[in-house]
Order: sequence, then C-alpha cells, then structure tokens
Amino acid sequence: MALLGAEVVSVSGSLVTRVALPWFVLATTGSVARMSLVLAVQMLSMAIWGIPGGVLAARLGTRTFMRIADGSRAALIALVPLLYGMDLLTFPVLLGIVFVVGGFFTPYYASQRVLLPELVGDDEQLLTRANSLLGVANRVTLLLGAPLGGVLVAAFGARQVLWIDAASFLVAFLLISLFVQTGKVAPTTSSRGELVAGVRFLWQDRVLRLWTVANVGFEMAWQCVFAAIPILAFSRYDDDPRVVGVLLAVFGVGAVTGNILVGPLMKAVKPIKLMICGAIAESLVLWVAVIDLHVVTFGVVLCLGGVFMGFIEAPTTALQTRRTPSGLRPQSMSAFMTLTLVSGSLALSLTGPAFAHFQTRIPFTVVASLYSFGTLLLMVSSTRLGERATGEPPVSGMTAKDSA
Repeated sequence: MALLGAEVVSVSGSLVTRVALPWFVLATTGSVARMSLVLAVQMLSMAIWGIPGGVLAARLGTRTFMRIADGSRAALIALVPLLYGMDLLTFPVLLGIVFVVGGFFTPYYASQRVLLPELVGDDEQLLTRANSLLGVANRVTLLLGAPLGGVLVAAFGARQVLWIDAASFLVAFLLISLFVQTGKVAPTTSSRGELVAGVRFLWQDRVLRLWTVANVGFEMAWQCVFAAIPILAFSRYDDDPRVVGVLLAVFGVGAVTGNILVGPLMKAVKPIKLMICGAIAESLVLWVAVIDLHVVTFGVVLCLGGVFMGFIEAPTTALQTRRTPSGLRPQSMSAFMTLTLVSGSLALSLTGPAFAHFQTRIPFTVVASLYSFGTLLLMVSSTRLGERATGEPPVSGMTAKDSA
C-alpha cells in the first residue's frame, strides 16, 4: 500500500508538471521545437542513465535507491520556480535540471518492479495482478494530476504549480522510508560485467529480444501522441491548457479501466494472448487518429488506447520479470527501459518539427505504422513462447554472474 501510495502521489505531481512545463515553454517562447526539446532532453536522460542507474539500484538496494531518487527530485524540481523568481532560470539551466531529474526515472521504475516479487512472490497470476495494481495506481494519477494541472496552470500560471511536484516527491520519500521495509541488494559482478549483463540477457533471450524491439515501436508511437496533446491544444483546440489536462485525464480513465479489467480477464485468457489482443486493438485505434483529429475523436482515441495499453503492460511486465533471473532483474529492467526510452527521446525530438512542417495526418500515420509493426513482433514472439506461454526463465538457476 505504501508503494502504491507513493506512486499515486509522486506521479500526480509529475503530471501537474507534465501540463505546466510544456505550456510554460510554449507560452514564453512560442516554439513547438523548444517544447519538444525539453521533453526530449528529459527522456534522453532517462535513457542515458538507465543502465548505470540499474546497476546502482542493484548495489544500493532498490528501497535505498528509491529514497535517494525521490529526495533528489524534490529538491531539483523546487529549483525551477526558485531560480525563476530570482531571474536566474535560463533555457540551458532549465534543460540541465530536466536532464538530471529524468536520470532517476528508469532505474526507479525498474526498482518498483523488482520490489514486487519480494512483496508478493513469483506466482505468475499474483505477480500479474500486482503489476496491474501498480499500473492502476500510475494511471489513476492521470485522473488527479492532469486535470488539476490544467486548472492550476490556467488559474495561477505554470511556474507556481511546479511546487506541487516538488512536494509530491517529498511525500513519496516519506512513504517509502517509513513503510517499505524490503529491497534486497542484488548479487553483483564486476562493474563492466554489470553494465552489459542486462543488455546481453535481453539480446540472448529470443522472446525478450522481440519484446524489446516491439516496445521500441510502442514507445516511439505513444511519445509522439503525448507530445502532440499540448501542441494540438495550443494551436488547434482554442489555446486552452485545460484541454491538455482533460485529454490526459481521458487517457487515464481508459488506462485505469484497462488495468482493472486485466484481473478478471486473466482468469479466462493467457497473458500472452491478452497482450496480443490488446496490441491489435490499440493499432486499429491509432489509425483512427489518421482519419479524424476533432477534439472529441482524439479523446476517444486516447481513452481506448489507454484501455488496450492496460492489456499489454501488466502481463508483459509480469512475464518479463519471471523470465529474468532475480540477480539480473534490476539491470535487465533498466536496460529494457533504456533501449525503449532512447527511441522515445528520438521520437519526441522529431515531433515538434514534424507538426510544424507537415499536416497532422502525416505524423499520425507514422505513429500508427510504428505500433502496427510492434504488434506484428508480439505475434511472432507468441510462437516462440510455445503452448504453455509461462514465461519461465530459459536457463534454470541462472545468475547475474553466469550471464555476465
């Protein structure tokens, strides 16, 4: 409960910033390219520090790393309004702060997922439900933080609401410190071995290799969609920041619904089949945005996209966790996130120029094509899992040292 509570509080604050920060850049510079650059720098940082951060989380223990990450981000986010008030916040300084904050994300995400087997065990059904609950906690924040961010930005301005994000990380730090009493230190190898062990394991495992490439396509597609929300609100939907919050909340409604439905559906459908059905449906939904981008239609696309994303995320994470030896989980999870976030950063950096130079139908055609390609790879991976589709580790008893 403390882990879920920390997720709700900190991500709600971050979603307030997700509305405030791009809007701040758009309002002060009028440049969609600069807005995309801010988002891309944050995601690039997630990618650059993902693998080293995963090694650090394994060495310190996941709980210790999460506390360091939450405390550091609270201080860094507070710097933005503080420096702005002192007239010291230049654009390069803002990029620097965003870069450092982003560096904590990937290993923090991996640490959460590594903690789950320690809390609930390795049973596939139970682990999938636990991941689904964590997904619900994450998506519920879209119903809280996103609309609140739009209202607060409209009422008080983007700078003032950044204090909320800083406070949310402080609350998360306290929840993890006081109530989460697990988070083992994983067995380690040499520094060089640790850095490559996660990537090597993903590459050598035929199923995880396909999932990683598929996730690259999924990440690029959805980062383009999320970056398009403030751009369309600013240029097409009446220049209203509240529209950003509403659209993110609509996506959140769908995502929460999807994660809730995973539990009952798991009783009738195997995880791999649920993943594939969700991916196929998601691909079809994204092609709708190519045809029509009225605000209502776009809202429906986001809502349904959130539903089907829930069908993909929890089973994928659970199967990936069980397929990976425990000593390699922090490095493998961080490597998986790093490789996908590199692609997401590239997509974000290209989204602004794409919308500035082409009709909106063009970037959304690319989005739908990328997702369709990832779906095809998931379908191929299902044949390699075999009839049982249990996600068992391919080598019994494999350790971080064995893989390295």
